[in-house]
Amino acid sequence: MRPVPEPLDEPTVVYVLASRPHFENLRDVAAQLAGLLVLAASGARSAAPDHPMLHSAEALFQASRDGIRGTRSTERARPHHRHLTQAADSIEAALAAARNRLGRPLADLDSVLTPLRDGYTHLQHAAGALPGFELVGFDHACCGSLVAPARPASRIP
Repeated sequence: MRPVPEPLDEPTVVYVLASRPHFENLRDVAAQLAGLLVLAASGARSAAPDHPMLHSAEALFQASRDGIRGTRSTERARPHHRHLTQAADSIEAALAAARNRLGRPLADLDSVLTPLRDGYTHLQHAAGALPGFELVGFDHACCGSLVAPARPASRIP
């Protein structure tokens, strides 16, 4: 059984409310980059540095990056803020790699994927550090509801 977390103090609640949009934006940027990687891996010519989704992701990222820098964390929120900052650093590296690698023949997608995975891992850690930050898992997706949960083996007496 998981221990019940302490209620948040008012300054930490203010931090949560201020940083949640930036967390969500970083999550969306990571999803947009992942979508571009799928396009690139499938050989789509549209997966190029001038793709509108990459421009959109970059603009969303910059707004979030500035917001994260301007958000002051409390002692309790410090681990969350650290992971959010590290996620932003990694996602920024993934964006830079995407600008340089997308659209090239046989592009090295690992140069985008590796920092993107690192950024997503930091978002997962941030989500676990404070309440109110959610990353949606596949088990909550529309197709995840079709899979029946495993039942314990029943014994026949």
